[in-house]
Amino acid sequence: MSEKTEKPTPKKIRDARKKGQVAKSVEVTSGMQLAMILGYFTFEGPALWRMLVQLQELAINAVNQNLTLGLSQLIGAAGSLALRFVAGIAAIMITTTAFTILAQIGPLLATEALKPSAKKLNVMANLKNIFSAKNLFEFVKSVLKVTLLSLIFFYLLRQYSSTIQFLPLYPVINGLEVAMRLLFWMFLSLIGFYVVIGIADLAFQRHDNTKKMMMSMDDIKQEHKNLEGNSEIKQKRKEVHREIQSGSLAANVKKSTAVVRNPTHIAVCLYYHPEKSPLPQVIEMGRDKRALHIVDLAEKAGVPVVENIQVARALANGTPVGGYIPAELFEPVAHILRLAMKLDYDDDDSEDDER
Repeated sequence: MSEKTEKPTPKKIRDARKKGQVAKSVEVTSGMQLAMILGYFTFEGPALWRMLVQLQELAINAVNQNLTLGLSQLIGAAGSLALRFVAGIAAIMITTTAFTILAQIGPLLATEALKPSAKKLNVMANLKNIFSAKNLFEFVKSVLKVTLLSLIFFYLLRQYSSTIQFLPLYPVINGLEVAMRLLFWMFLSLIGFYVVIGIADLAFQRHDNTKKMMMSMDDIKQEHKNLEGNSEIKQKRKEVHREIQSGSLAANVKKSTAVVRNPTHIAVCLYYHPEKSPLPQVIEMGRDKRALHIVDLAEKAGVPVVENIQVARALANGTPVGGYIPAELFEPVAHILRLAMKLDYDDDDSEDDER
């Protein structure tokens, strides 16, 4: 069995999304939630403070009033407080969570993830997952969060220890003021922590997700065979073929990702784009004078030209214009495209240096 050394194809990524296999960070979501709550209280804090003072005054005055009247006033004030701030916080939490998840993974309805699967009940597989790199990373992350929270709490208590010591001698409102100040600095510290840990976590989740979807050349060949029998793919191929036939030679050469030559008798234009073309595609071909003309056009257009006699002959003899490359040429063509893209980047860098 060949090693999984190739990046996942667009189809592989689409299938994984349907199963809910996407990279997302809980830490980024938590950090955004904390930031939005802190921003909410920064703007709504004065109003909350006034309502708390009013609630305290009502509680004190209720002692000298009729029990029914005092209770009704207290319940009314507490209800207004809850309706304004608890409902506001709930709305912010729901909106922020939805926006953050949408920003990370885009619109997604993973119906396949909801289907029952026997793999989820596999004891050995679940035990193996317990000791995975992902779970180790999650454990280290949890330890860091608990440690940091403890250090922040200890530092703030130490800074405000003298104030807290004399709080029993002051009105309740002073205690609330100190508590609010402590919460503000704790929130601010946690947001800073989540910014750092969230970036690292998202990078790890994306790396881990891509690693799980890595493919071998055999996987890519099998996917290609499956696509060959797909009626939608066949229809799309016909449309692309008509588009290529209707385009001019110069336009097709300019569109190419690379041109494979042999070295003067054959020239084959290859096009590959992960989102538009599932596999490398032959979009133009020429022999003898036409081949030399294609190479000349490619050099003028800045399209990388790679000399490979065997691949050029195999493509010219076995792949029609508009067709995808055959399975046996996956590896050599992949090597040529990687080489061509590197040459393209090097040319761009040299142009930037000249400027």
